[in-house]
Amino acid sequence: METKNTSIDRRLVAGVLLIIAGGLLLLDTFDLLSFNMRHYLISWKTFLIVVGLIILSNRENRTTGWILVGLGILFWLPELFDYRIRLSAVFWPAVLMGIGLIIITRRSGGTSSGRLNRAFTGNKHDYTNPDEYIDETAIFGGGNTKFVSENFRGGKITAIFGGSDLHMMGAVPSKEGCVIDVFILFGGTNLLIPDDWQIKSEVVSIFGGFSDKRMLPATSNPEKFVIIKGLVLFGGVEVKSY
Repeated sequence: METKNTSIDRRLVAGVLLIIAGGLLLLDTFDLLSFNMRHYLISWKTFLIVVGLIILSNRENRTTGWILVGLGILFWLPELFDYRIRLSAVFWPAVLMGIGLIIITRRSGGTSSGRLNRAFTGNKHDYTNPDEYIDETAIFGGGNTKFVSENFRGGKITAIFGGSDLHMMGAVPSKEGCVIDVFILFGGTNLLIPDDWQIKSEVVSIFGGFSDKRMLPATSNPEKFVIIKGLVLFGGVEVKSY
């Protein structure tokens, strides 16, 4: 029930922001504003802020949302205060700092995974067993990892300007709940998952995508249920069984 409400809130935020943007553009069209609204509204800097606000509606990704909002505001500051500075002088330092903060906040061991699974099951368990938990990070590179567990609880996958292949054909999802949290930025990840797993996608894709290319059977095993959630920016996540 909690997951459903979060998704509804995210759509509500996106809808409200689009209505506000359309209204402001309409006012600008009829010259009812004293400044050029299109210049400020139709900009990649504003896009970062809007994406951040949408992500903030998801309780599990608020840190990423705040970072994107902060980057958007940071890039607007020189123009808003009429301070001349080359964009290239602050762009990459700000981007690198933002990526660093995202990596740090996602390196919280099993705690984050525990929150995700408790949100799904409503129970408290020990998520510190590395054999039951994925924590995969690919930055400017990638790899090929095989994961085998008889009580797979989920975990986190981070790909920034890189990607990886994760083989989970020999794993079994935990009956207590299994949640995989992904963050993809200019990268991609392939998940090799058996056909009989039930997968529910709660991935937010912005200039990216999530696809399930498995040969799904007529009936799947209800005891093998996995939630894949998170954020994909300019990248993709593919689920395969081959």
